[in-house]
Amino acid sequence: MKLPSYRRIYKTDYKEEFQPLVESLAVTINNAFDTIYNALNGNLTLKENIASTISEFTVTVDSSGTPVQDTQFRLSSNQKNVEGLIVINAYGTNSTNVTPYSGVFVAYTKNDEYVSINRVLGIDSGTQYTIKVLVIG
Repeated sequence: MKLPSYRRIYKTDYKEEFQPLVESLAVTINNAFDTIYNALNGNLTLKENIASTISEFTVTVDSSGTPVQDTQFRLSSNQKNVEGLIVINAYGTNSTNVTPYSGVFVAYTKNDEYVSINRVLGIDSGTQYTIKVLVIG
């Protein structure tokens, strides 16, 4: 849903005695509403407005879902904590025709500015996958 248009504040809409005050306030108020209106009409992004990291990593797991090699990635510099991790895409690294057999779940540990991958469920063992995740702070 798009926001309906809004009415800007103009000094001429007020009595002459209040116009100097309205004129000085209108600049700040109108600029703030322009910014908010623009943002709420589809211009908010995760990377620029919410503490989050979008990252890709490659991983091959054994039959229990444990990576066969240490797998980690770095958090964005503005992200200090991790509330959760959502898988946004997963596909075979060597062939995009290779897809997960179920929903992909990633168990992780946060270590300072890095996220270490402990287990990945929902992918075939022995096949290298590229996993794209959204880490929410």
